[in-house]
Amino acid sequence: MKTRKVSKAGGSSFDGWLNEQDDAFKAEVIAGAMKRQFVMTLRAMMKAQGIGVNALQKMLGTGPSQVQRLLDPEDIGISLKSIAKLLAVLGMAGHIAVEPKPSKKRVA
Repeated sequence: MKTRKVSKAGGSSFDGWLNEQDDAFKAEVIAGAMKRQFVMTLRAMMKAQGIGVNALQKMLGTGPSQVQRLLDPEDIGISLKSIAKLLAVLGMAGHIAVEPKPSKKRVA
């Protein structure tokens, strides 16, 4: 009878895997997730207010490439100043929160 080899990754979480990576990679993943969430929220708010990309471009007084960078969920290189200006012209508020991750203590 053959014994099955159990994969070390089986049952592990994404957070567990991410914690095994180097800090630069973790920062990229975290920044990407934050930008995707920001863009999804921003697009929903723009839709609710009836603001399209062309209107946003005029409101910001910038070119289409800058607006595309702001709305691109993969572009994590935008500045806080750009985000603040975007929120200001849309009449929105924003904040940055820093929180400890909840620990996943297992109780036996």
